Amino acid sequence: MNQTSTFLKPEKNRKIFLRSWHPEIKTELKGIILIAHGYAEHSGRYDYTAKYFTDKQYAVYAPDHYGHGRSTGVKADVPNFDLFVSDLQFVLRTVKDLENNKPVYLLGHSMGGAISTILASHAGDEIKGLILSGAAIRIDGGVSDIVKSISKFIALIVPYIPLVKFASEGISRDPEVVKAYKDDPYNYNGKVRARMGREMLHSEEIITEDLLAKITVPTLILHGEMDPLVNPECSRTINANISSSDKEMRILKNLYHEILNEPEKDEVLDIIGKWLDARV
Repeated sequence: MNQTSTFLKPEKNRKIFLRSWHPEIKTELKGIILIAHGYAEHSGRYDYTAKYFTDKQYAVYAPDHYGHGRSTGVKADVPNFDLFVSDLQFVLRTVKDLENNKPVYLLGHSMGGAISTILASHAGDEIKGLILSGAAIRIDGGVSDIVKSISKFIALIVPYIPLVKFASEGISRDPEVVKAYKDDPYNYNGKVRARMGREMLHSEEIITEDLLAKITVPTLILHGEMDPLVNPECSRTINANISSSDKEMRILKNLYHEILNEPEKDEVLDIIGKWLDARV
């Protein structure tokens, strides 16, 4: 596959780093996969996934969210969760222009799943399908109500202060994946910052049952059964409330949070690939 990267400028003095992958041999594309990565990581961790889809004649695009990877912003911080959504919509429209309006399928992982869910609720026919991996639409992970309340207050005074540990050991059962995650300089391995925590809580308030009901595109919902970071009930809530007549949910036995980085990742990618092939 051929990989390229560039910086987009949604507004003055701010940049979004955008990575893209295309099939090695130039051919008619089936469509576009637009990936929204999770909290504290970056687009470069999706090379393996991109290789799978480029081999199946899709182009793949993935931005670094604000405050992540090489994009503008304090690492693992965002002033407002809505900025994640508006940036992803900006990338979506840019990609559609670049690829002559080819059909776009949005693949959102974890926090990227929450961002993608919000975007899908108002994107209309700009996307042809939604694929969710461990979508983090509710904050769990053992964070107490007291800490949640305090973080909202502290975020106003010292927004960047780290408060809550992020248990990266829960991303995969593969120790090499966890080690690579911790060693990656473009990941953030510190505690969740106060303002970031506040905005994650804000996303819970945005993603209501009414918002989910506005999603009508074909949707594939995937979640690791043993995910210690995002409760599989998040995916069950999405499945129960979206209005899509074409929807499918799979809770994947024994898998942890990053289902695309588990030892069974090829099986997971095949599930997605077959789902796409049935709809392209």
